[in-house]
Amino acid sequence: MVSAAREKLWTKDFTFGTAVNFLLMVNYYGLMVVVADYAMKTYDAPAATAGLAASIFIIGALIARLVSGRIMDRVGRKRLLVIGALFEVVFSALYLVGVGFWLLFALRLLHGIAYGMCSTTIGTIVTALVPDSRKGEGVGYYMLSVTLGAAIGPFLGMFLTQNAGFHVLFIVTAVVAGLCLLAAAQLRVPEVPVPRAEVDEKANEIAEAERTEQAGGFRVPRPRVANYLETSVVPISAVCALLFFCYSSLLAFLTPFAAESGLETTASFFFVVYAIATFVTRPFTGKLFDRKGDRVVMIPAFIAFIVGMGLLATVYRPAAMLIAAALLGFGVGTVQASGLALAVRIAPDDRLSLANSTFYILLDIGVGVGPLALGIVQPLWGYRGLFEAMSFVAIVALAAYLFVSRKRGKMRRELEAAEKQ
Repeated sequence: MVSAAREKLWTKDFTFGTAVNFLLMVNYYGLMVVVADYAMKTYDAPAATAGLAASIFIIGALIARLVSGRIMDRVGRKRLLVIGALFEVVFSALYLVGVGFWLLFALRLLHGIAYGMCSTTIGTIVTALVPDSRKGEGVGYYMLSVTLGAAIGPFLGMFLTQNAGFHVLFIVTAVVAGLCLLAAAQLRVPEVPVPRAEVDEKANEIAEAERTEQAGGFRVPRPRVANYLETSVVPISAVCALLFFCYSSLLAFLTPFAAESGLETTASFFFVVYAIATFVTRPFTGKLFDRKGDRVVMIPAFIAFIVGMGLLATVYRPAAMLIAAALLGFGVGTVQASGLALAVRIAPDDRLSLANSTFYILLDIGVGVGPLALGIVQPLWGYRGLFEAMSFVAIVALAAYLFVSRKRGKMRRELEAAEKQ
């Protein structure tokens, strides 16, 4: 028997799955950073409306995440991934057509649905491929594909539009989507066995329906939350979403803050340092997560984010801004990867797809609501006051994590005690 420490992680399918997610992120971020500028320059759209053309993508992703977990268990993970990747190619190519301003909204919404379908499904597939004993390490490596995509995508988007134009960028992102489809087609996805309890539950539902029909009555089906969300992972997902609400302040307001502070040149390197910090720390945090548990890595990550955001609120020198970027990169990257690893450990194996979609739904809500809510208060607080406030909100997120982690630890001890009896 192969020991837990030597279980193979970098299989062919794990590598292809990670590549699919990387290409998906390059496509997403490459377009996200320029679509508002594209709407303003091509269609003379006002800034507020152009910004909505960018953010409506998240609404589409949320719609897809809400239903993807349930759909993939019915049609199959591989099939849903390939369908989503095919739509990624189609919608990416449609940017080349020049659909018109209002149709651009529809295209962004549909593209968001395809993205949400793919990202939820590939996350489920890859986390299922990772051995349980190396879940933290494996998910950590997988999430590096997000970090790398978030670094290369914006660079490609800004560089190509500044030097070659929007048309060339749209060609490149369509090609990236095509490569994503090819990589998805190469994946071998193991069959997910249907638990006996689920079979019995389905049999009972059929029997009840037959009895109702025989009685001449009818039953109006009521939607159940459990059909769309994995409730066991909602607490840890909500904690991570609160931190991502804070993180959204960087995505929305770092550029104008840097311009106001005379740090534009330094700000262009901010996310490069952010990504490097994530890359350097991710392998170590993943292994620590597997060996020592989630608290050993999550608590330092929350503290790093709190300090980094507080430092950003006070920076006037380039070096301090880049130190803040490193702290924030370690904090956000570790909380996202470890939070997902914790979620898939908590959830039952037969509800892994719903666990992934639930985690990302709440993260998307945090990132999506943040700019809108913070944009309302920013004129009152200023950028520095806003970042300082986000540091305090992150303290609340840390307190919430400690409460959730303590509660989960108590439940685990009770289960272990029951098994010994």
